[in-house]
Amino acid sequence: MSEITADMSWDGTRSERTKKMVLYLGIFSIVMLFAGFSSAYVVTSYSELWVNMRIPSAFYISTGFILLSSLTVHLAVKASNARDESGARKWLIATLILGLGFGVSQYAGWNQLVGVGGYLSGHVDSLEGTYGEDYTITYKGQELVYENGEYYFPGDNLREKPLLNEISIFNNSSSSYIYVLSVVHLLHVLGGWLFFLALFAALYIYKRKRIDNLRLRLGATYWHFVDILWIYLLLFLVFIH
Repeated sequence: MSEITADMSWDGTRSERTKKMVLYLGIFSIVMLFAGFSSAYVVTSYSELWVNMRIPSAFYISTGFILLSSLTVHLAVKASNARDESGARKWLIATLILGLGFGVSQYAGWNQLVGVGGYLSGHVDSLEGTYGEDYTITYKGQELVYENGEYYFPGDNLREKPLLNEISIFNNSSSSYIYVLSVVHLLHVLGGWLFFLALFAALYIYKRKRIDNLRLRLGATYWHFVDILWIYLLLFLVFIH
C-alpha cells in the first residue's frame, strides 16, 4: 500500500513539474516576443521623423487595476493552500473583476489616443491634440516648433520655412507601437483571465468542492508575469518614448 501511495505521489510531482516547465517555456516565448517589439520600437524611434505621443492617463489607472489583481490572486492562492475554500473563491472573483477593470481602462486609453489623432495607422497630419502637451515631433534630430498651424525648425526664427507639407507624408509610428504593445499584452491578460474564469466555472459545472490548487498556483504565476510585463511596458513607453 505504501508503495502505491509513493508511486502516486511521484506521478503527481512529475506531472506538476511538467506543467510548470510548459508554463515557463510559454513565459519565455512571450518575453522574447516583447523583446523583439521593444527592439523594433527603439530602432524605429531613430527614424527621420518621430512623434512623441503622451501616454494616455487611463494606462496609469489600468496599472492600478493589474497591481491590485496580483495581490488578490496571491491571496486566493494563500487561501487555497490553507484549504480556505470560501476565501479562495472570494479572492478569485476579485481577481476576475480587477482583470475586467484593466481591460476597460486599456480601452479608455485607446480612446484617449484617438481623441488626439493617434490612430493605429495614421499620419502626422492626423494629429489633433495640443502640441507640447499631447505630442511633440522630432524631425531630422530636432524637436519642431509649432505655431499657427505650421511646424518649424527651432532655428528658423523668422518662420520662413514651414514644414507641414514636408512632414505630413510620414506615418505616426509612435501611436502604432503603443497600440501593438498594449493590445498584444491585453490578449495575454485575456488568456489568463479566461483561465481563471474556467477554473471558477469548473466548480459548478463539475460540482467540485475545491478550486484546483495546482492550476490556481500555475495561473497565479502567469498572472504575476503579465503584471510585471505591463509595468515594464509602461516604464518603457514613458522613458524610451
